[in-house]
Amino acid sequence: MLGNGNVPEKQSRRIFFAAFPNKMTQKKLTRKAEEIQAMCGGRVIKAHHIHLTLLFLGDTNMDRIDTLLETMKKISVKRFELELNKISYWKHNQIVFAGASHYPDELFVLVESLKNSLTEAGFLFDNRNYKPHITLIRKAFRPIDNQPMKPVLWSIDQWHLVQSKSGPEGVDYISLAHWPLK
Repeated sequence: MLGNGNVPEKQSRRIFFAAFPNKMTQKKLTRKAEEIQAMCGGRVIKAHHIHLTLLFLGDTNMDRIDTLLETMKKISVKRFELELNKISYWKHNQIVFAGASHYPDELFVLVESLKNSLTEAGFLFDNRNYKPHITLIRKAFRPIDNQPMKPVLWSIDQWHLVQSKSGPEGVDYISLAHWPLK
């Protein structure tokens, strides 16, 4: 099987761009996930894995990482705050997630900047419509939809290039690089 850049998968890594909350925000979101797990079942996401995916690249040739890192230096977006205030469920992939009633424009500017920069540099990526969400529970078997939650304010001041790496203990996320928001 070939990865992004037409190379064997052994020379590629599964990567994506994401924002990670600070420890306090992680704890609040983990507590909320543990509260609602009794209603919907499933597996609570580990606190250090909670993130907001910005863009999924998938299998990417590691020989292109330097080009990718250089390309990302050109992105300049303002920092922003995200107020997570509702819980929803996607049946098609059985996840329960935290969402917002309103997403700041800066979030969409960041995602579009990533897409434009990657396209200019010749990278392939998942170009579906962006639907911001923070997965809290996987493999949920009972829906829980549009339930209000006590707002969790998340100040997003940086974003990461992350490798998703499978191991004997499951998947782990490894930050390969990060950039500040202005």
